[in-house]
Amino acid sequence: MQIEEAEKIAQSQVAWAILFILLFFIIIRYLIKTSDKREKKIMDLHEQSKADSNRREERLMTHLEKTTTELTTITHAVGDIQKEMVRMNDRMEEIEKGE
Repeated sequence: MQIEEAEKIAQSQVAWAILFILLFFIIIRYLIKTSDKREKKIMDLHEQSKADSNRREERLMTHLEKTTTELTTITHAVGDIQKEMVRMNDRMEEIEKGE
């Protein structure tokens, strides 16, 4: 008699519907858990990338500041050389006129 009742339950659509619903919720829970792990991993990767980017930007800005300082020094040196060239040109003109 118990076997017949078990067979009726196994053949009924209600039992299969309940099993399907349970399986559906188990799968949904698994997918949500997996999705949360994946999202956390992606966010960690994003934060790491952001930190690396900030370090690179800081190094580039430091290099840019040094380059600007050096260019300023070079500009002053070229200006001094230009003044000296003008003075030398003036002296040469005086020497040429004096002869």
